[in-house]
Amino acid sequence: MSFFNKALASIGIGNAKVDTRLKQSRYRQGDLVEGEIFIQGGQVEQEIDEIYLYLVVLYFQENSQKEYVMEEHRLTEVFKIAPRETKVIPFEFMLPYDTPVTTGGCPVYLKTGLDISMAVDPDDTDGIEVLPHPLVEKVLQLVERVGFQLVHIDFEFDHFFSRHPFIQRFQFKPTGDLRGALDELELMFYIGADYLETIFQVDRRATDLMTSLEEALDLDKKTFRLTVTEEDIQGGDQELEKKLSDLIREYAH
Repeated sequence: MSFFNKALASIGIGNAKVDTRLKQSRYRQGDLVEGEIFIQGGQVEQEIDEIYLYLVVLYFQENSQKEYVMEEHRLTEVFKIAPRETKVIPFEFMLPYDTPVTTGGCPVYLKTGLDISMAVDPDDTDGIEVLPHPLVEKVLQLVERVGFQLVHIDFEFDHFFSRHPFIQRFQFKPTGDLRGALDELELMFYIGADYLETIFQVDRRATDLMTSLEEALDLDKKTFRLTVTEEDIQGGDQELEKKLSDLIREYAH
């Protein structure tokens, strides 16, 4: 019977099970992720080589869905779990600042797995909601306040500024007096511990022969950078709002 149970466990029947329980399911970029991993022993004693925890992003590129592991954490050394024994292993890690926000239809989840020799590795997935970092959220609000509407969030690929194959891009359409001058405004963010680097790309509207030629040659886009810190919004954000508006207008012409 013992040999039969071992054979079943080797193909995943009666194997150990894993369940990850997060302290919460909603986080901001840079937040601390806390939780516990519950391991339930199967029908036979098994040796767990390690527990792995992946932070996974699902995204679309060229009409196909791709899975990308942003980070990988290894949580334990080798240990054994007896039949029907329960082990609880706490964990914590910081959600990377460059984790994509999930508002734009980009699923992000944690995948927990047990590495068991000579057996099917059990795993568990838990989706999380990722909200913008407070400084990112503030810049997005101010851009809307100066006459733009967020219309789309997607990825730009092969961007040399990013450590990943992609960087998230926020696309705005002008709603105010710049509608005649701009087609769109794109923002990308690089978040640090106490600052935010924002890349703005202004796409100017073709209004004459010269600007039509620039558009045809893809020369109608201008890029500028703005650094924002916590000090910039302490006591109010009117000054930062004016700075944003002035910069966008400067590069729109």
